[in-house]
Amino acid sequence: MGRLKFLLFPFKLEILKTPSFLKLFFSLVVFIVLPYAILISIFIYQNYKEILDWNYRFQLTRVQLMSIDLENQIRDQLLTFSKERTHIWKGSRIELSEEKNFSMCLKDLYLSSIDTQRSVQLFYCPKDKAGKNWILLTQENVLWIYSANFLEDSLLANSFSDPEDQIFLINQDSNFGISSEISDQFQLSEDWSKRLLGQLSGEHLPIIKEIEILDKTFFLSSFPMYGLPFTLYVASPKENVLRQLKENYRNHLVLIINLFLISLFFSAFISGRELEDKRKLSIVFREFPHAALLYDAEGNELLSNPNLESKIDIRSLEYEGESVYHKVAMEARKFISLARDTISDNTKSKMEEWETLYKDGEKITLAVEFHLWFLENASQDPRGSLIIIEDISAKKLEFEKEMVYAKILQKKYLPEKKLSIPELDYDLFYLPLLHVSGDYYDFLKLSDQKYLFVLADIVGHGVQAAMMMTVCKVLFHQIVDAYDQPSDILERMNLGVRGHFPEASAFVPLHFLYFDFSQMMVYYANAGHPGVFYLKASGEAMVIEKLNPLLGMFPKIQAKVISMPLQRKDRFYLYTDGLSDVRNPEGEAFGTKVLPEFLRQTKDLSIAEIKKALQERIKDFAKGTPAIDDITWIGIEIQESV
Repeated sequence: MGRLKFLLFPFKLEILKTPSFLKLFFSLVVFIVLPYAILISIFIYQNYKEILDWNYRFQLTRVQLMSIDLENQIRDQLLTFSKERTHIWKGSRIELSEEKNFSMCLKDLYLSSIDTQRSVQLFYCPKDKAGKNWILLTQENVLWIYSANFLEDSLLANSFSDPEDQIFLINQDSNFGISSEISDQFQLSEDWSKRLLGQLSGEHLPIIKEIEILDKTFFLSSFPMYGLPFTLYVASPKENVLRQLKENYRNHLVLIINLFLISLFFSAFISGRELEDKRKLSIVFREFPHAALLYDAEGNELLSNPNLESKIDIRSLEYEGESVYHKVAMEARKFISLARDTISDNTKSKMEEWETLYKDGEKITLAVEFHLWFLENASQDPRGSLIIIEDISAKKLEFEKEMVYAKILQKKYLPEKKLSIPELDYDLFYLPLLHVSGDYYDFLKLSDQKYLFVLADIVGHGVQAAMMMTVCKVLFHQIVDAYDQPSDILERMNLGVRGHFPEASAFVPLHFLYFDFSQMMVYYANAGHPGVFYLKASGEAMVIEKLNPLLGMFPKIQAKVISMPLQRKDRFYLYTDGLSDVRNPEGEAFGTKVLPEFLRQTKDLSIAEIKKALQERIKDFAKGTPAIDDITWIGIEIQESV
């Protein structure tokens, strides 16, 4: 029963009415079955023409050879030296009229028209109580009569004939002829007599024509014997000539019918599977905890569950002045269009956060996920898009609370207030991308005349980066407490990062300025971080680039540290790449030209004034373009009291 159900599965009426079945079935018929049928029709027609052309030439050649063969046999029988041995009767015209049997047969048909010079004719005359065919030879006034048995044998089994051929030898005046049919005693049947006798006289050239007798079609070929007054006719059944062609036609017709049925079954099977999958997917959609919509490649909706987990229908929500339901449909079309133009792993999915309004004015935050779907995993041709919509209002509120707590907690690990350093005037501003940041900054008093300013940029953003920042701070403080030399500090930090950081955050860019007022020197160490901007009091500016690889990249490093004498009014600017990567709407980076020029132009301002001006300059440059990374900036100036 299960097998029968499987076999009948494709023929469910509802499947045959589905657009997917009709589209697939007609596509297979139009692009496979129909072209094949047209191709085969052209091939069979061309083959038919070739067969007819070949048959025309073959039949004429065959009949000509048969005619020559029969003519030679007749001549051999009628040779003068054999006349005495082979003829049945010999005599004059007067003697023939007195002969009882032959005179009665020839009286009405031939005697009046017998040529006195030389002529040969076939005639029929009963003899010995049996009908028989004869040959009459006339030469001057002498007549010979021969038996036509040898001709009957030749017509019956000729080396150039086919067993199904019907062969006729007709007098040239078309008054009598013999055939190869034993059943008719080698006489022409009534139907063939009507067609051949008396109607084909005067045809003295080889011909071939198509005739129909007794509901059968024949190719009738004729060839006149040029040396004897006979014409040979051969009737070949058209069925025999076209037998192979018809066999090919039947085979191809069966194949076309099979292709048609296979297309029908295949389309019904695929559409049935698709319909069944759609039903299952529809059930999943209804039970899905979030709102979800499935679209095809043209943006037409296939399945939908418009209800959020909060039981709110997305059709009752508004986003940017229109229904979320319609907005999602528009965005789905844009998404799949963009994905087709630039197909990559980055364009196969995206997520957006929409602040929507409910009908009572309540704000509801939605997480809208856009995904492409494919028939096969390896396919690069998307068949549509799946949109999942989640109400994250409660989650966002909880997340905001957690992030506020994380921000408070992180502040405890960053300097709460500035150190009072008489020899230095410094300031900073810190702008995390989220509530918490992966940027680590610190300023440490090592002794009465030694101070250290450090800045590091942990890979990533948010809570994970903030946690690694905390590890970095603890590690740095432990090392600074144990080691005094800048090179030792950097080398021990490299070992610490390699041993304490997880693989995802194993590389840390870091640099620091080590001020030693007892020696009136400043030491600069850099491990893969964007370099310090050093602006001398003379106005000369330089950027000291990366001196050492990222912390954690190699098991051991031999740290390179630069030392510089302290000069009054010299300035040092430390900043993370988040500041350099600020972009304007045209995509230009702030750190390429704008930042260095700004720091030069503001050399006469105090560090606090520069901080305020820099924040305004960033705002004017970005023109509303959101930042892409955490931003930390530290400005340091050597006081004149040094």
